[in-house]
Amino acid sequence: MYHHNLEACRAFFPQTCTTHTWEERRDTIRVAQAAGLEVCSGGIFGLGETLAHRIDLAFELRDLGIRSVPLNVLMPIPGTPLEAQPALTPEEILRSMALFRFVLPEADIRFAGGRALLGDQVASALRGGVNAALTGDLLTTSGSSTSADIALFKRLGFTLQ
Repeated sequence: MYHHNLEACRAFFPQTCTTHTWEERRDTIRVAQAAGLEVCSGGIFGLGETLAHRIDLAFELRDLGIRSVPLNVLMPIPGTPLEAQPALTPEEILRSMALFRFVLPEADIRFAGGRALLGDQVASALRGGVNAALTGDLLTTSGSSTSADIALFKRLGFTLQ
């Protein structure tokens, strides 16, 4: 499996990255797939994009045949370029994740960074279509402990693999 996030939809990507293009990211995914690799690719919510941009990203991932979709939610961190970006509400996060489930019914929709913003509504996301999770600490923030995640998943009736 090769991990390569698109990060954002084609229309919003230039506002998040200036070192390369969205098309280069898409082409990298296609090369990996042509080499026989399964690709894990998703994005980040809360960069300033609209809900329509998130829906576009879901369709772009569907069109690329992506079956493993990690969804990150920006947690604004002091001292970073997006420190003043308003954090998404739990309702907005849940709506976005549910839309990804609708557009990508066969994909593993994975919790990744930022799920702490859901607070006590993590279970709602798991019941609403998220069916996988990255656990432990993440790149720039602390994540959930593996034991806490396992306990939650078992309590909700999930089978762990």
